[in-house]
Amino acid sequence: MHHHRPASRRGFLLSAAALAVAASLGVNAGEALAQQPPAKLIITAIPDDGDADRMRENFGALARHLGQAVGIPVEYMHVENYAASVTALATGRAHVAWLGAVTTAQARMQMGEQLTILGCRDIDKGFVSYFIAHPATGLGPVSDLGELAQAAQGKGWSFTFGSKSSTSGHMMPRKYFMDQAGATPEKVFRSVAYSGSHDVVMQMVADGTHQLGALNYASWDKADDALKARAPIVYKTPPYTNYALAARADLGPDLLARLRAALLAVDGSTPEGAQVLKYLKAGKFIEADIGEWQGYVDLLESGIDIGG
Repeated sequence: MHHHRPASRRGFLLSAAALAVAASLGVNAGEALAQQPPAKLIITAIPDDGDADRMRENFGALARHLGQAVGIPVEYMHVENYAASVTALATGRAHVAWLGAVTTAQARMQMGEQLTILGCRDIDKGFVSYFIAHPATGLGPVSDLGELAQAAQGKGWSFTFGSKSSTSGHMMPRKYFMDQAGATPEKVFRSVAYSGSHDVVMQMVADGTHQLGALNYASWDKADDALKARAPIVYKTPPYTNYALAARADLGPDLLARLRAALLAVDGSTPEGAQVLKYLKAGKFIEADIGEWQGYVDLLESGIDIGG
């Protein structure tokens, strides 16, 4: 008995030490695990193009490019509306999301420091929207939206935006309209509709469903000449910052750095790169910082009504 006591005490001390080591390893392993890249990355996007198959095809090309560059499979997940793209990123169902400025600001408000920006297009720091009118209105180009509001007085014209959560199809056109006309569109037009996407806005003005509408310039520019003739531009807004490729910060600094580098490297030398740039109407992707979208956070927090 006398001989065994020290041994058992030594055994106890050893096991305590082993537990302490295991505990410390467990903590470190947990930390290491948090930075472990997921086996598969999911990218989503605001559905600002009315053609879901076209989005799948083109964002699929971006997913392939990013996946090849970082060595992790990347898959595109289509969502039905703008709010769903923010929710997917905020809840971790998606790791990366192509967002407009309003949705970037909404994600920032929900996620705080958990949101980071991978980059934006060369065109996103000087984006504009177009106000368009059906030829039957007889409207030509106007110098500002106050002039447009005066021309619309008593005419019974209806107006359409894109999605309520769209920066270039609603929030910025609405902001400029209110600033310049001193009234909301609802006070000026017989009715104000939300058609969902930019291409649908253009189609509805062209076919006379609505006499006027607002959409982003890239969507108007890519339409064919016959459509442009039936939905001519009457006003171009001042420039503003728009879209961004946003990501979850918990992907870790290493993977985020590799994704940023992969995005900035997109060019026309590969089939995927050429396809993505053509679809997104960009020459290249450029660096951007979340601070460049803070003005939108301020605007949303000021209570501007952009609906659901």
